[in-house]
Amino acid sequence: MNIYMSDNNNFQNMQMIDIENTPEMLFFRAKIAKHLGLTSLIYAAFSTFCLYRNLSGVMMPFFGIATLIYMIYGLRQYDVKIKKTSWFIAGVILALAVSDFLTCNHVILFYNNAVIGFMIILFLLHNVYDDSRWDFSKTLRSICRSCISSIGSLVDFGLDMRALSQRRTDGPENSTKKSTVKYIIIGLIFAMPLTLIILLLLSTADAVFNELLGKILYLDIDVENIVGIAFTFFMIFFGGYCVMRFFSKKVIREDYTANRNLEPVIAITVLSIVSVIYLLFSGIQIIYLFLGDGTPPLGYSYARYAREGFFELLAVSVINFLMVLFVNKRFRESSVLKVLMTIISLCTYIMIASSALRIKMYIDAYLLTSLRIWVVWGLIVLSLLFVAVIISIYKHDFPIFRYGILVVSVLYIMISYARPDYIIADYNLKHINTSEHESAVIDYNYLKRLSADAAPAIAEYCNTYEDEDDENSFSADYFRRCRNDYRDRSLRQFNLSAYTAEKLSGNDR
Repeated sequence: MNIYMSDNNNFQNMQMIDIENTPEMLFFRAKIAKHLGLTSLIYAAFSTFCLYRNLSGVMMPFFGIATLIYMIYGLRQYDVKIKKTSWFIAGVILALAVSDFLTCNHVILFYNNAVIGFMIILFLLHNVYDDSRWDFSKTLRSICRSCISSIGSLVDFGLDMRALSQRRTDGPENSTKKSTVKYIIIGLIFAMPLTLIILLLLSTADAVFNELLGKILYLDIDVENIVGIAFTFFMIFFGGYCVMRFFSKKVIREDYTANRNLEPVIAITVLSIVSVIYLLFSGIQIIYLFLGDGTPPLGYSYARYAREGFFELLAVSVINFLMVLFVNKRFRESSVLKVLMTIISLCTYIMIASSALRIKMYIDAYLLTSLRIWVVWGLIVLSLLFVAVIISIYKHDFPIFRYGILVVSVLYIMISYARPDYIIADYNLKHINTSEHESAVIDYNYLKRLSADAAPAIAEYCNTYEDEDDENSFSADYFRRCRNDYRDRSLRQFNLSAYTAEKLSGNDR
C-alpha cells in the first residue's frame, strides 16, 4: 500500500491525512521505516567503508553501484518504475566513479564527485516526476529544492520510527518475526561503535594486528578515526534516508507552463541595440582577425592580445546564452524577436571562434596549462549548447535541458578520462624548442606540480633527455613532489594512476 505515491493529484488530501495520523498513514510510515531504514543502514555502512578518506580509490566504482541499487530499491518501495532514459544518468554516475579510480588529478576528482551528487538527485527527480515538459529553469529549481527540502525529512525519520515502534507494540500476532528485524537493527547500531572500540584496543595491544589492519584499511585505529568514521556513517545514513524520504512525498508540482506574457517590444528594443553592436564587432573579427591570419595589432604580443580579449569574449558569450534563453521563455511570440535572437546567436559563434583563435595564440606563446585545457573544453560545450538555443527559438518545446545534460555529460566524461595533466606534460615537453613554439618558454616548476597522471609523459622525457642517476633532475624532483599521490596506499585506496606513477618512479627517487 502506497499512501503518498498512489494519487499524484491528491497531495493536499495526503497532507491532511498526515496531520490526522490515520491508520493508513501510520502503516505507510511503519513500512518505510522498516524497509528504507534497514536498507539505509546497510548502504551507510558499505559507503563509509568505500569513502572514508578515500575518494579516489578502487572502491569508488563499488560505491557507484551500491548507490544505484539503493536508489532503485527505495523507489520500488513507492511503486516507482525506473524509466529507460534514466539509465543514461546511471551510466554517467558509474563512468565518473570509475574515473575516480583512474586519476589523481584533484580538480577532476572534485568535479567528478560533484557531478555524481548532481546526477543522483537528477536520477531520482526524473523517475519520480513527469518532467517531460519542464524547461531549463524549472528543472534546476526542482533540483535545488530537492537538496534543501530533504533536510526537513529528518522530522519524517522520527515519525516513521515512532510509527514502526507503535505498530509492533499494537500487533502481537507477528511479534516474533517483527521483533527479529528490530533487534537486528538495534544490534547493528550498537555493533559499529563497539567494533571500533575493540579494534582500537586490540591494535594497541598487538603491533602485528595493527599492521595487518593498516594494510587492509590504511587506518590508524585512534580516536580521530573513530569519530571520523562515525560521522561519515551517520551523515550517509541520515542523508540517504532523508533524500529518499523526501521523494516519497512528491511535493514538487509536475505541471508547468512557461509564462510568455511579457511585451515583445521591450525585448525588440534591447536586442536591436545589442545586435547592431554585435554585428559591428563580428565584422571587425572577420575582416581583421580571421582574414588577417591572426596577426596581432602593432605593438601587441600574441600573449598580450590573447589575454586582453579572451575572457571578456567568453563572458559575453555566456551572457548571450542566458539572455536568449530568458527572452525566448518570457516574451510573447514575435517574428522580429526570433530574427534578433538568431542574429545574436550567430554573432556569438563568431565570438566563440575569436576566443578559440586567441586561446590558440596564447598556447603558442606559453604552451598548455590546466586552465587553458578547460577553456578549450568550455568553448566546445558552449558552441554545442547554442545549437539547442537556436533550435529552441523556432521550436519552443525542444528539450534544451535534456540536450544540455547529454552534451555536458558526454564531453565531461571525455575530459575526465583524458587525463589533462598527462596531456599538458606530454604536449609541453614534446613541443619545446620546436619551430611551432620557438618563443615558448617551458615552465618546469608548473610541470613539477602536476599530479601522478603526468608520470608516463615525464618518465618518457627523463629516459630521453636526462640522466637517471641525477637526483636533482626535473623528473626526479617531480616524482618526489607527487609521492604523496602514491605513498602508503592500502588495497582499499588502490588507484591506477598512483600505481603507475609509483612503478615509473622506481621507488628510489
